[in-house]
This record gives sequence, structure tokens and C-alpha cells, in this order.
Amino acid sequence: MIPARFQLYGQKDKRNLLLLSLGQLVHVALYTGAMGALTYIVNAVFLQEKQLAEAAPVLLVLLFLLICREFILYRQKQLLLTMSQNFRQQVRQKLHRQGLANPLTADDSSELLTLSCETTETLDDDYQILIPTLISLLTTLPFLLVTFACSDIITAAIALVTLPIAPFLLYLLGSLTKKRSEAAWQAMRSLTQGFHELLQALPMLKIFQQDKAQRSTAQKLIQQFSTATLNVLEQAFLASFVLELITTLAIALIAVTIGLRLLNGELSFATGFFLLLLLPEFYQPLRQSGTAFHTAMNTNTAAAKIAQALTETDQSPHHGHHEQLAIPPAIYIRQVSFTYPGRHTPTWQNLNLTLPAGKITVLTGSSGCGKSTLLMLIAGLYLPTDGSIYLEDQLLHTMHPASQQKLIGYLPQEPHLYQGTLQENLLLFQDAPAERCLQALRLAQLENFYRQLPQGLSTRCGDGGQKLSQGQLKRLGLARLILQNNPVMLLDEPTTGLDEHTEAMIIQALNVIAKGRTMIISSHHPAVLQLADNVIDLHAYLPREEEVPC
Repeated sequence: MIPARFQLYGQKDKRNLLLLSLGQLVHVALYTGAMGALTYIVNAVFLQEKQLAEAAPVLLVLLFLLICREFILYRQKQLLLTMSQNFRQQVRQKLHRQGLANPLTADDSSELLTLSCETTETLDDDYQILIPTLISLLTTLPFLLVTFACSDIITAAIALVTLPIAPFLLYLLGSLTKKRSEAAWQAMRSLTQGFHELLQALPMLKIFQQDKAQRSTAQKLIQQFSTATLNVLEQAFLASFVLELITTLAIALIAVTIGLRLLNGELSFATGFFLLLLLPEFYQPLRQSGTAFHTAMNTNTAAAKIAQALTETDQSPHHGHHEQLAIPPAIYIRQVSFTYPGRHTPTWQNLNLTLPAGKITVLTGSSGCGKSTLLMLIAGLYLPTDGSIYLEDQLLHTMHPASQQKLIGYLPQEPHLYQGTLQENLLLFQDAPAERCLQALRLAQLENFYRQLPQGLSTRCGDGGQKLSQGQLKRLGLARLILQNNPVMLLDEPTTGLDEHTEAMIIQALNVIAKGRTMIISSHHPAVLQLADNVIDLHAYLPREEEVPC
């Protein structure tokens, strides 16, 4: 059965694969012509005792053919590199879209990191090793078999008989290689997750002076990964060794046969020498098939993991009729229950709320009462376990993701700072005039910060660039939300970490921004509560202990 990704290669790269096949035919034809020219020169100079000057034109032809062959080889490698880069970019874009469409836990994040980096990078071996080997098997072998048959039918028959031995041995080694390859990938996944958890917990480990004690854990993970990798390499070496041995013996068998027939006068020197020069090229694809077979086992495992991750994406292609939705919409939460993945205790059970349209609603309550969770449910980052959330008469989860993004803007507690310019961080890589960016910065009380930047909106932020304090990062997130201009705005603790004066200025800006919008704020600050048209204490809606299932 042909792997699914090979069918995808055929659909997307049909023209390029055809060019590669034609290029390989030209490549082997040039090599055959060059060996023919070399045979003529050797035969003419050493056996027919002609002057080297008489063979000079053929020597120039030989040089020309070899240069053309190297040029074709270079163009093939360039084309394969381009195809590989494009395909891996498409895979990473799909994984990226999945990460945006589905909320990620810490385990999911480390898994996505492994898939996007090491696993996707492994698919490059398809283009650098597997596909060239398959093309060689399908083009070089038939071409040279026909050449052998035209030159000497006995040599062609021996070459044809020795061909099936290599695939048979690879089949015998297949199951063991597959198991070891899967074990290596599992070890890599454990290593990535282990280091991810270790880096996250490093500040806490330092506080409790346990950072040195974790070295043994890291060393153990590295040892497990090294052992699994060496097992795979051992199997690959065995396969390559067996194939090298078989092809060497096959070449030796044909060479001895040709030598004996030369001694008996059954074969001319020119024909025998020409065939001997072509034999290494004929068996070269078989030599490469050992490495290609190991590569196929490795990339099959990697591709299966990527395919599994992509198929777990929500496939429900719902499209709501949003053209009739009132703007700004009211939000209705009906019988909503929610439990985080991997947990048994629900955050919400049978929650019923109405968040009025065009008003500022503040969700308050003690820490851990589910304010942030409710905002993420309304933002569509999580789906309720039970129940429904409506924007007016439209079910939230039936809306197209693009429509949700236009309707709902979300400011998390800790906005992320990307490695890019200030303008890119504000617009999130969308297009808008610089004047709108400056207006958003003024409303978010970042104008003084902006005026101090050496390159204005082009100033680099993040690692290696301008650093932002926690308060500045909060206000940058608010400026992003202002630029999105959504009719529904969700803000999670927007004034936490700000001084009293800045908080007052932000609240004043929120009061201006909220005009004509449905704004929902999670906060317990008294100044934010005074801004509200509607206050909901979520602590009163928490599931009682007797309602929580065991």
C-alpha cells in the first residue's frame, strides 16, 4: 500500500516528479554515453595503438558529457530541496492552524513542538534519500538493463536474476526496523516533554535547591533516547552492510563471467569493458535502497504521528448565518458545564447567565472561581462539556472560526510578546495604517513608552530587542484588542500589575472603548467594579460539593 503522503506528493508535485524522472533518465544516459566514450579511448589507445591526439575529440566529448551530468545532478538536488522546503512549510502551517483552533495543555504544547520541529524535519529525508532512490530504481535500472541486453544478453540475464535478492532481504528486516523506529520516536517524545517540564519548573526547583538533583532525570532521558537511536542505527547499518555485500558479490560474479568469456574469445574487449564500467551505476540504486528503507521506516513513523495529530482537529464544518446577528450581541449561557481535559472535578455545572448587549459586565469572585475559564469558553478557546453559549440566537460553536474572530476579541492575563517589531506585535502580522497603531497606543496609555523608542513602530521587541515590563505588556495586549475593533471584547484582569494612576487611565480608556460594544471584564479591583453596568459574582455559581461527581 502506498503511504498517504506519497499520494499527496503525486498530487502537489506531479510536474516536479516528472521533471526529476526525466532528469534521471538524462543523467543515466549521459553517464552511459560517457562510459562509451571512455571505452572507445581505452580501446583505441591501448589496444589499437592509436595516438592520443586521434582520440582527443572523443576525450572532449567525454569531458562535456561528465560536466552535463554534474549539472543535471545539481539541478535535481536544487529541485528536491525546494520541494522539501515547500512541503515542510505546508505541514507546519497545518500544525500551526490546529494549535490556533484548539486549546493546548502543557503536554499538548510539548507534543506540538516535537511535531513542528524534529518530526516535520524528518520528512526532509523523503526528498533527500527516499524519492531519489525510488526514481533511480524506476528509471536507471530499466535503462541500463536495456543497455545490457543490447550489448550482451548473458550479462543482462545475470543482472536481472540478482535484482530480487535485495528487496527480499529488506522485507525480512522490515518488521524489526519499524518497531525500533517507533521506540526511538517515543523516546524523543519523552525527552522533549521531560525537558519542557524541567524548564517550566526550573525557577521552583532553584527556590527549593533541587535543580542539581534533576540532572539525573535529564541524564536518564538522554540515555534512553541515545539507546533507542543507536538501536535504529544498528539495524540500518546491518541492512546497508547486507546490501553492499550482495551487490559486491553480484558485480564480482558478472566480472568473472565477462573475464572468462573474454579469454575464450566469446566477447570483445570493448563490450566487456563497457559493461564493467556500467555495473557500479546499475547496482548503485540497490546500495542506496538500504538507507532508503531505513529512511522509509523513520519517515513513515513521523508522518503517521503528524497525520494522527492533524486528524484530531475538530472537523465540524459549521457555518452560521451571521449577517442577521445584532451588533453588539447579547451573550446567553445556558446550562453550561465544563471540565478541563484530564480532570474529574468540573469547573462549571449547569451555569446560566445573561450578559447584556452594549453593556460592561464585570465577572468578579475569589481566585479560582472560574472567571478566566468562562472568558475562554465565550472566546471559543474551549467547548463546553454540556450546554450552549449563544450570541443572540446564534450558537457559538456552530459559527465559522473566521466569524468568531471578527466578532470576539480576547485579552488574556499574560499577553504574548513575539520576536518582531512593535508594529507587528500590535497588528499580529495584519495590515493597518501606522496612524491607527499610534491611536491604539495612546488609548492604552503607551504613548510615553512609544516616544522613548529609538525606531518607533519599527523597534524590535522580545528576545534580542526591547524589553517590556508586565504593566507595559498588559497595555500592549489592550492596544491589540483596540486595533481588532471587535463588537465583543473579553478582558481577563486588564489592570492587574498596574499602578493606581495607570489603572485609572486604563479604566477611562475602557469606558470610551466600550461604547457600542459588549464588554466582559474579569476583575476584583474596586475601580473596575465601579465601571461596570452589570456585576456578576461567579463564586455564587460554583457547583456545590454535593453536586460534584466522584
